[in-house]
Amino acid sequence: MAVFFCTLITVAGALLLYLCSGNQRWLARPLPVPLRALAGCLWALSLPLWMTTLSAKAGLFAALTLQMLLLGVLPLLSLLRGPAENP
Repeated sequence: MAVFFCTLITVAGALLLYLCSGNQRWLARPLPVPLRALAGCLWALSLPLWMTTLSAKAGLFAALTLQMLLLGVLPLLSLLRGPAENP
């Protein structure tokens, strides 16, 4: 259950960070810039949570690996929506 909670916080941070980006393709407009701070706080919170749930080295590796995976996959998921419409 703790690993699920850590994963949820890490995914929420990555999703907020992606949706605040000007190059995101999921929303018509990016989310407001102050939410980037919330994304950073979620990621900063996820690291010690991972490191206490697992051992310190394994938790750091798991957190960084999940963040790397999410930052690579989230932009690719926008391709599933199909081509963007240009007005």
